[in-house]
Amino acid sequence: MDMQNALEAAEKHARLRDGEKLVDVAAVAIEEQKANGQGYALYKLKNKNKALFVQTIQENLDVLIRKEFLTNAELGFLFSLMPLVQLHSNGITDRETGQFMTVSEIAKYLNRDRTGISATIQSLLVKGILFELVDSQEIKEHKRSVTRRPLFMNPEIIYAGDRNRINATLSKLVIEFDKLERKKALLSWKLWIKNGEEFGRLYSRKSYLEFKKMK
Repeated sequence: MDMQNALEAAEKHARLRDGEKLVDVAAVAIEEQKANGQGYALYKLKNKNKALFVQTIQENLDVLIRKEFLTNAELGFLFSLMPLVQLHSNGITDRETGQFMTVSEIAKYLNRDRTGISATIQSLLVKGILFELVDSQEIKEHKRSVTRRPLFMNPEIIYAGDRNRINATLSKLVIEFDKLERKKALLSWKLWIKNGEEFGRLYSRKSYLEFKKMK
């Protein structure tokens, strides 16, 4: 079968059920050749898999383990938090309600003592593995937080979502308060958001250092 016959056959099979529009496979083939020449690839979308997932950035985790930056207890705690990491926001949330979880709620979920969980969370905040959003006006007025303090996992270590489309607010928070970098935990993949871009993404350390230098 020559190329023309193959395309004609493909076109016939490309008609979707229930009267949906015909896919122009010949045009797609031409565009695919153009895309391949520029280093891109076209692919057919399959039915979306609804299984929730979270991913560890392996090379970065390897750096922390080799440097003994985290205790075994902290590593175990991070693993326990992974089912609570919300897709895209990377917030620590209740899986049923989607609400940010308090320290007490996290302790209850893990069936652990609140005091110990609070100490571990505080240690991970200091190390830059976890981040929290605090209302400065609230602190000024009440001398303490009186509402929920949203906790977020550092997407350079653990992330739920597309590593090339990381929430801009989270990206800026991590970049501004980069405690890992300050503590000489030099990760292989670093988060950066370019001026004018909607999302941050993970870049190789070499690219990250170039971005910092230009800034």
